[in-house]
Amino acid sequence: MTDRRVLLLVLVATAARLVYAGWLGLAEDEAYYWTWSQQLAWGYFDHPPAIAWVIRAGTEVLGDTERGVRAGGLLLGAAAALAAAATARAPLLAAFALMTMPLMLLGGLLATPDVPLAAAWAAGLLAASRGRWALVGVACGLAMLSKYTGVLLLPLLVAAQPATLRTPRPYLAAAVALAVYLPNVAWNLDHDMVSWAFQLNHVSEAPRRLDFLAAQLGLAGPLLALAAAAWWAVGWRGSDTERLCWWTSLPVLLIATWAGGEANWAAPAWVSVSVGIACRGGRWARAAWIGSGVNLALCALVLVHAVHPLADLPNDPTHRLRGGERLADAVAAWGIADVYTERYQEAALIHFYSGIPAHALPGVARPDQYDLWPLVPADRALYVRVHRGGSTLAGVDERGYTWSDINNVTAYAPTTDPTLDVPIARWNVIELRRD
Repeated sequence: MTDRRVLLLVLVATAARLVYAGWLGLAEDEAYYWTWSQQLAWGYFDHPPAIAWVIRAGTEVLGDTERGVRAGGLLLGAAAALAAAATARAPLLAAFALMTMPLMLLGGLLATPDVPLAAAWAAGLLAASRGRWALVGVACGLAMLSKYTGVLLLPLLVAAQPATLRTPRPYLAAAVALAVYLPNVAWNLDHDMVSWAFQLNHVSEAPRRLDFLAAQLGLAGPLLALAAAAWWAVGWRGSDTERLCWWTSLPVLLIATWAGGEANWAAPAWVSVSVGIACRGGRWARAAWIGSGVNLALCALVLVHAVHPLADLPNDPTHRLRGGERLADAVAAWGIADVYTERYQEAALIHFYSGIPAHALPGVARPDQYDLWPLVPADRALYVRVHRGGSTLAGVDERGYTWSDINNVTAYAPTTDPTLDVPIARWNVIELRRD
């Protein structure tokens, strides 16, 4: 009965998420990862390759649409929930807790590297709990192909079972993981280790630890995060599976807190928490059920608001999912085949929504994948930047272009008043010529 309920939960939730995924515009980074999927490789400037391959699989079936971009990730989210359920003593709770976390229910709607990482992490927990160390190696290799934080999975699984070091099992897993991950190693070595260097520099930036910890309440949900804090106090001495979950959650959170970077760096920890609490039972399980129910209600409000605004919020985060199509349509109306941008965000949105392969100019904003792709200067082009004053065009003047007028494009979003839209983004669009 429990297995059927888990399957029904995952099936219904995934089908609903797949339908909903087509109602939201792409976030900037989703469009960026989609551009990667148009040029498949074993690595990219910012991340390993898994997200590009996942997006490509979805768009091969559903086309270059929002739903197609997100479909592969949604299926991997379902796989993560099924793996979590198969690992836990209370399968339905594990699946429900994971699927209702804002991390998965909201963040997992978007095509990001955290989604394949979560699936690989959950698969690694399942394989380790069954003593299948060759499969542990496969999962760890796939985790590293998803995001570089995946390198933590194998050592933490071994730390939970130190006696295995006296057997061949962890060494077999390490060999398999390396074999799976090796293509990205080769890619990095062939590209001056640019992706590894980018992420290491990212870690070395000034930490924002308090902000990071506060953001974890948003990823896990406030009540579930409190239940996790209580479980961490006892989970280290629980069952074998519970110890696996403890070792692959709290140390990840501590390492990510020390690094003090982006909130999603600790995302894999919450996959393990959902399983660990479902293994503990008792008051922890009751707290997890309540916390997950609250998460579901809060996330449902956010999902409704993203489509039909329930309140007029300053700096509304759902506005990040609007505007790309408006910018692309405006750029396409110029009828110019070559488009340059200051940032990768605008280049990716224009490419996805208009089909024009815009290119972010190197050396203007932060380095990105466009720096690795060849740029052939055109005699006539459009230049797009976030709206601002000033008569200097970064990356353009030194390339010998002339220009005159600065045109403006504005994107709008609906409000609670159906007769009133509000501006959410503005861009400058400038025509360039070179004799």
